[in-house]
Amino acid sequence: MLKLVALALALAACGPETTSFRTTDRSDPADGAALYEAKGATVHVWSNGGYIGSSDEPMTHVGFDIRNTGARPIVFDGDALQLVITGNQGAPLPAARFVTITPLGPSQVTIAPGADVQLDSYYQLPVRPRVVEAMTIRWSLGGGTQITSFVRDDDFPTVSRPGSPEATSGMPST
Repeated sequence: MLKLVALALALAACGPETTSFRTTDRSDPADGAALYEAKGATVHVWSNGGYIGSSDEPMTHVGFDIRNTGARPIVFDGDALQLVITGNQGAPLPAARFVTITPLGPSQVTIAPGADVQLDSYYQLPVRPRVVEAMTIRWSLGGGTQITSFVRDDDFPTVSRPGSPEATSGMPST
């Protein structure tokens, strides 16, 4: 029974409103996630696309896989997250609303030396997912600000985690 419910949810997520985003920044060829190496950390940034959430709200996701390669703790600043979305030919769209970051906890996430932390940020879109042509996420690690850009590419596989073998086309992970 549980498998049938999971299948029904997966099929619903593949509807006409589901989109994929790929980064336009330097990316890891293995998974297509944006790759940053700075401030004593390696960071993969990716999106599992736009979709209609369980409350019939248009949503999108940006994930961060952060490995502290330095000798000191570093801090990911969840309060600094800002997502800007644009439509056709770069036309500005109303602001996306930050919903949550998981795992739930403080907005300032301290990452110990040698630790690997995976964070997922979710945003409610003010328009249907297919209206969004591009998005830019501003994020902060160790006091430095980074910007990662994405464009809609519905032929690009949706990646649930960088390096994961379960990439799917047009289906958000749950």
